[in-house]
Amino acid sequence: MRKIALIIVVLIMIAGGTLATLKTMEMGPFAKTEEQLAEEATRKASGERELSAFSAKPYYIEMDPLLIPVFQDNELAGTIQIIYKLEVFGNKNFKSVGKLKTKLGDALIKDFTYYIPRTLRKNQNLDVPLIKYRLKMVIDKVLGKDVVSEAIVQGMTQMPAGGG
Repeated sequence: MRKIALIIVVLIMIAGGTLATLKTMEMGPFAKTEEQLAEEATRKASGERELSAFSAKPYYIEMDPLLIPVFQDNELAGTIQIIYKLEVFGNKNFKSVGKLKTKLGDALIKDFTYYIPRTLRKNQNLDVPLIKYRLKMVIDKVLGKDVVSEAIVQGMTQMPAGGG
């Protein structure tokens, strides 16, 4: 009885090893069809990025707060402070953002100095999703597309003129 049980266990182990080998090498019943191969080729050609457990983890870069002066009728009406950070994937993108951090801050201040007063003329409040979109747009213009995956607005405050 023990010999029969041992033989069955050995046969199951051999069968399992054989199936694992066939699946790993994509042979036999596990071979990919023409449609699956064509689908993989189009996915690679279109540049889709497959997310897996081994994909790059995001880096979060704390940026200096943006202080944007708001002028109305040639007088300082107040200052808007935007606290944000950037999400990047990959060490290469992390380094490129680090090198151009000052240039990026200058471009954002320049853009928001013109953009925020125009927006406040139409609306009394600033919309966070609109600010996120504008941040991402300027960042893509300065650093290039797909360097920064997301701009995260952590806080936005409006300070009246006179510092109070």
